[in-house]
Amino acid sequence: MELRHLEQILEICRAGGFSGAARKLEISQPTLSKSIARLEAQLSLKLFERSSGAARPTTYGAFVAQRAETQLQGVASLSRDLEQLARGEQGRVRIAAGPATRIKPLPELMRRLAVRFPKLHIETVLETGPGVMNALQDGRVDIAFGYSEHAARYGELIRKKLFEDQVILVARPGHPLLAHRDIGPAELLRYPVALPSVLPGVERWAGDLGREEQENLRAFISDDYGLIIQRALDTDAVALGAAFLFHEQLADGRLVEVSTTLKLTYACWMLTTAERWHSPLVKSIAELAKASVTARPDGAAA
Repeated sequence: MELRHLEQILEICRAGGFSGAARKLEISQPTLSKSIARLEAQLSLKLFERSSGAARPTTYGAFVAQRAETQLQGVASLSRDLEQLARGEQGRVRIAAGPATRIKPLPELMRRLAVRFPKLHIETVLETGPGVMNALQDGRVDIAFGYSEHAARYGELIRKKLFEDQVILVARPGHPLLAHRDIGPAELLRYPVALPSVLPGVERWAGDLGREEQENLRAFISDDYGLIIQRALDTDAVALGAAFLFHEQLADGRLVEVSTTLKLTYACWMLTTAERWHSPLVKSIAELAKASVTARPDGAAA
């Protein structure tokens, strides 16, 4: 069985007959019929039931068509990768980033990619945390940068850990919660919370909640950390996120860390599919992403 046979069988199944498949394949109908007939004779199997110009796959034909689609997708991916290598990696890569990863490591990664691959075409997709995983799983992007808890249910993905940070709560100076230490969910959820999504770890920490507490936990949800920070600066809302997201505001005193019993680690991962991981370009991007979070501000490696 040759690659062209897989293409022919798949097109016949899609078209429901030999004539339509032949037009799609840009060959004559007799040529297609003879090709499949010779294959059936070679295999000693009947792949299609033919009647009145239509063709319905047998059990064997349907089995081959199902496997053919996966095989042809793999060949197409291999062709794209070879084309990228032949062009000096001047192809296109699609990258999804969530609310936190669009702040780190995405900007520094873009700078490094511009130097390493100046002719590479890049498309970035800004999504919610769960949305980046869906985009990768659906094939809309080649690479995703996201939080480990959002990636937990996608066990088949290739993942490369970039860095960790502590998840913290922050509030404006003078906020009533700052007068207390080690506050729990009951104390916190007397006030509205601003965050990009309610993480499973936060839900486990919060436990069973009343209606008002549930509303406060979801009082302000945004995929833009600039808006989340502004909410905490302007109101009694408490912002939640990885510590690096609030570095500037904590340093100049516009926000203060709230002492809490919440112990949650933010782990940033680069994720891709097993198929895309075979690409030398994707592996190079993984190296650059790791370098973008381990380099010191002076440009030296950490």
